[in-house]
Amino acid sequence: MAGEEVPTRVRLLEAAVAVMAEGGWSAVTSRAVAERARANNALVHYYFGSVDALRRAAVTHAVEMELEGPVTAILQAEDALDGVSAAIRALVDRGTGTAGQRVMAEALLHGLRDPELRADSAQQIRMFRELLAARLTENRDAGLLRADADPAGLAVLLAALMDGLLLHVLLDGGTDAAGAADGLLGLLRPTTAPQDRGDDDDDPPRP
Repeated sequence: MAGEEVPTRVRLLEAAVAVMAEGGWSAVTSRAVAERARANNALVHYYFGSVDALRRAAVTHAVEMELEGPVTAILQAEDALDGVSAAIRALVDRGTGTAGQRVMAEALLHGLRDPELRADSAQQIRMFRELLAARLTENRDAGLLRADADPAGLAVLLAALMDGLLLHVLLDGGTDAAGAADGLLGLLRPTTAPQDRGDDDDDPPRP
């Protein structure tokens, strides 16, 4: 029985994500999720305790699955700015309106009304910002980021940029999110100062 516990719980989570993506927050009921997962209705309460707890767990599951690849791209890239660009492209390349993306948008709205969901989401955001800030600090010290950049503040802006671009893509599939991001990220890179030519400009041209 212990071997069935994990897949059953995951099946319920994936079913809840699918139901929420199709019908919204209130569409997630124990009956709808159990039917989608082909599981006993009682298992929803056994694993999650309540429908609200299931909804919050489904949001966390969707966010983790949706952002796993992009976050890995950022943390493993030698240049964190290249990683952010790759992460945004990965989100866009998955297509607009994936189940995970719709659930993330749904969570933004309901997080304002649900203190527990808001706390869970805030924790995920803070963890991502801290990881990104650490990578940006490494890049600044290595000369890959402008010397006057504030890694902690920049991490907040880049995290918000990714969330905002995702919402724009969901509303307008023609949004060039990747191109817009690359233009902004380019401004954060250090500029190469022209080489000091000394008094060469005063020298007469050679014959």
